[in-house]
Amino acid sequence: MVATPGSGDDDRLDPTIDPMFETGALSDDHALRRFAAEVDAEEAVRRLGQEAWHRLRTEEAAHFDGLLLDLAERSEPVALTLVNDRRISGRIEALGIDLVAVRLEDGGLSLVDRTTVTAVHLPPGAPDLVGDRPTDGPDDGTAGRSGPRLDLHSALERLLVDRPVIRVWTRSSTVDLVGVLERVGIDLLVVVEPDGAMTHVPLSALVEVRLAGP
Repeated sequence: MVATPGSGDDDRLDPTIDPMFETGALSDDHALRRFAAEVDAEEAVRRLGQEAWHRLRTEEAAHFDGLLLDLAERSEPVALTLVNDRRISGRIEALGIDLVAVRLEDGGLSLVDRTTVTAVHLPPGAPDLVGDRPTDGPDDGTAGRSGPRLDLHSALERLLVDRPVIRVWTRSSTVDLVGVLERVGIDLLVVVEPDGAMTHVPLSALVEVRLAGP
């Protein structure tokens, strides 16, 4: 029997008039789902954009002194490549205005002219330090855990009391000069070599002054 428009209950089975089959209802539901998905996507993009922006600003604020201070405070093992192609390994123990003091793996102490550091190497698994933290300027007398900020000249003057045996490397050579620290002038140091010869080294030529370990 064919249903007619006036056949009562059979009308509910006709997909052309059942609300569940109405094209408009399906379109609205699909549009709502798509809108929700787009909102979620836009929110995800917005958050990713914010994270990328913050990361970019952090990286833009990164600077070398901040990195060195982070490494010193965390006592992270590092290797420093120097301008004369030497590499030293240890932990940064103190920072000065133009000074990086490195406690070496054998217990010795190296005083490195900061301007001669050409690269800082961290081992696998080391934290990703950016160096975006603020650091104290050279005039305020502080350097994080290292106490008063000395310059290389002042640090060498303090060593004169003990007249230690030192090893000196300069910018132009990887061969070290060994002898007793005899004198520190305004812009030079004097080393007395084992044979009694006296060598004058301009402070501007220094890369590293190393003291023997305990």
